[in-house]
Amino acid sequence: MRRTFTLLLLAFAPIAALAGIIKGKVTDDKGEGVPFAIVFVKGTTTGTSANANGEYQLHISAGTYSLTTQNMGYQQQVLKVTVKDNEPSVVNFKLKEQALEMDEVVIKDEDPAYYIIRNAIKRRKFHLQQVKSFQTSIYLKGVLRNREFKPGGMLKLLSGNDEKELKEGLGADSNGKGVLYLCEENAEYFSQGDKERTIIHSVKESGDPNGLGFSQMPPVITFYENNVTIISDVSSRGFVSPISENALNYYRYTYQGEFKEGDYTINKIKVTPRRKYEPLLEGTIYIVDKDWAIHSLVLQATKENALDLIDTLRIEQGFLPLETDTWVVKSQVIYPTIGIFGFNIAGYFVTVYDNQKVNKPIPDTIFNQRITSSYERDANKKDSSYWTESRPIPLEDDEVNDYVAKDSINKKYNDPAYRDSMRRKGNRFSVVDFIISGESYNTKAYKNRFRINPLLDLVPGSRGMVSYNTVEGINISPILSCGHLIDTGKYLSTTVATRYGVSNGHFNAIGSMVYTQNRRDWIGRGWSVGISGGSYVFQYNPSNPIEPIYNVVSTLLYQKNHMKLYERMQANIFFNRSYGNGLRWRLSAGWQERYILFNTSNFSWASSDVQPFTENIPASLKTVLWQNHQAVLAKASISYKPGHTYTQYPDYKVSNGSKWPLFSLDYEKGISGVLNSDVDFDKWRLGITDVLPLKLLGSLSYNIAAGGFLNARAVGSQDMMHLNGNQILLAAPYQRSFQNLPYYTHSNTEQLYGEAHLEYSMKGLLTNKIPLLRQLQWYFILGTNTFYASSGNYYTEAFVSIDNIGYKMARLFRVDFVQSWDSYRSKPSFAIRIGLSNLLNGNGSVSGDW
Repeated sequence: MRRTFTLLLLAFAPIAALAGIIKGKVTDDKGEGVPFAIVFVKGTTTGTSANANGEYQLHISAGTYSLTTQNMGYQQQVLKVTVKDNEPSVVNFKLKEQALEMDEVVIKDEDPAYYIIRNAIKRRKFHLQQVKSFQTSIYLKGVLRNREFKPGGMLKLLSGNDEKELKEGLGADSNGKGVLYLCEENAEYFSQGDKERTIIHSVKESGDPNGLGFSQMPPVITFYENNVTIISDVSSRGFVSPISENALNYYRYTYQGEFKEGDYTINKIKVTPRRKYEPLLEGTIYIVDKDWAIHSLVLQATKENALDLIDTLRIEQGFLPLETDTWVVKSQVIYPTIGIFGFNIAGYFVTVYDNQKVNKPIPDTIFNQRITSSYERDANKKDSSYWTESRPIPLEDDEVNDYVAKDSINKKYNDPAYRDSMRRKGNRFSVVDFIISGESYNTKAYKNRFRINPLLDLVPGSRGMVSYNTVEGINISPILSCGHLIDTGKYLSTTVATRYGVSNGHFNAIGSMVYTQNRRDWIGRGWSVGISGGSYVFQYNPSNPIEPIYNVVSTLLYQKNHMKLYERMQANIFFNRSYGNGLRWRLSAGWQERYILFNTSNFSWASSDVQPFTENIPASLKTVLWQNHQAVLAKASISYKPGHTYTQYPDYKVSNGSKWPLFSLDYEKGISGVLNSDVDFDKWRLGITDVLPLKLLGSLSYNIAAGGFLNARAVGSQDMMHLNGNQILLAAPYQRSFQNLPYYTHSNTEQLYGEAHLEYSMKGLLTNKIPLLRQLQWYFILGTNTFYASSGNYYTEAFVSIDNIGYKMARLFRVDFVQSWDSYRSKPSFAIRIGLSNLLNGNGSVSGDW
């Protein structure tokens, strides 16, 4: 392996190691710099790109060269230059605007552009498939600048009322303008078939000496693909390429002329989307005559082209001929803009490709161990002299200043005294935190962390100290947690929860202790072991389908006590293991003594003619062992998502995820006769879940499971197979709940059942044809949630949803229109649900490791 990498390093040695250097500036005939002009040695692909001001530098060995520069809209220029060792050569270019000749040939009164595009489409597969393997060295520079700063609002919240400190931390001036992010990387890229590998030799992030930049460079985006992804997540459906198989159905083309570049004739074609609010691009594409290859392009998308997260996105690409009929990318620039939280951000990510090789042998070891990206051990430790010698694109003035300023800021923020002052500041008592999110306290060096839950249960998942239900009335339940950092990757967590019901007079206390050990060199790989014991109040369904805050609202305002509770005393031990490769498993065993509880409070603000509260024990749960009883339980769970790839950082490895589905298997055994246990059952469940991207058609999400009881001789009501129902306006967590199913109505001990949750998200398909919806960027979702055990025990619901409701990045809402059918109701039932982001579909009940 070492020998292979040594050979690769020699083969792709940085140009910076060579002795000579050419510097200069590329300007137009008015003296203005030409941004990102390509500068290269004629007859080769060796070269660089100018910066945004037109300034360039090229490290090269001594000799005489024909130095060439070109950029879209300008005539190519070639100048002779002699380079001497250790002596910079200055070569300035002055480019003339490209003169275009118009082709007089008209085919059937059709714009000549269509003839050219049809030929490019015919050759699309050839150009796509001719590259069996590809190798290149890469230099990336990414810069994001803030152009405008609007104080107040969300920005005030983010800055904690100290906008000056926020601006300083971001590297902005007093007006909020400046470089927000700056990064440079040198790397090599290899691809062969569906395998990829990026080897990052050096990386530098302004303000972070340990910064790691991008583990995967902006990809070599090929418009020979039918569907193009420029940046992940900014367009959920991708973009239709202007030379895709069906491009003529999506675009209009206008021939703007041709020009000569050496022996090649280049056609300039304007590309215009036929319709708004489709995932399409607008701009100019240059096609090489006869080769029908892409010479260069500049294409842009806006909100009218189905952009999701950002405001505009532009891409520029320039290609050079490597050999006959083979063109390779030389330069790529991606320009995103976004306005959010008072910031108006614009920037670019320029990538220069060099030493390109097509269909040359690549050692098999490059693609070993499923590592798609790897860093040299000292990749982020290179000093400024290294970057001065190896950087192919000169820094702009504000970028030079940003490195200096943020280095000083970083030293300030990492000073132990400053960090300790911020710790003490964070430990100060806050009334808002105490009420809404909870208070925390950190000891010196953050060795220990203490936290207490908030006073009120105002946010789903927050576990407020004070709540209300019909079983306990007002209940007071403080939870104190403590985390102790033993060493890197080793933690000891302790939690103690107490609970007192004012109406029923019950006091409960429970605690847990968990030791966690994670691998330092492999993120996500580790294990934990824990114990818990005590008594507490739990929902019958261990999935806790009802948030306490939702139950409080429905109980007090509508006299609907949906949450059904029981009390249990327990002792439990568990062990978790994760391998960081998609495989994880869990074992647990414990003893429980379960007590039934009854309503003791009937307080509500609802009118007197509303139906009375229901009893705390649903009738469906009384078909099994529901009285006070004891249980000894053993559980085993395993899940696996195959196909993971990895990034090897300098000090650790981490998974990139996988395109495969997640498979899971759960088994639970109720053991009778041990410690007076009354239960005797065997329960299993096998599941598969995934999200399938369908490009222009949207995406399909599914969660399918089968399960049942192999033995159901004595099943506690808590151990039944419970469906996650929902009877309130707010939607339950998607893909694992039934939005119109009354709680506990289909709890069962069936020998075999099937469960399916399917969602087809159109991601703008169809809604982009409806004027109001396309302007709002709302999407349709179609789906079903279905349970089937027998002809006498089934439930199914179908729904149509409007998704992506909100503004800019804050699109958190969706509305579901649900129609359901089941074996217990003679008529279909209709409901409307308002869904929140999964971040808000939390779980506020105490369970899990308890």
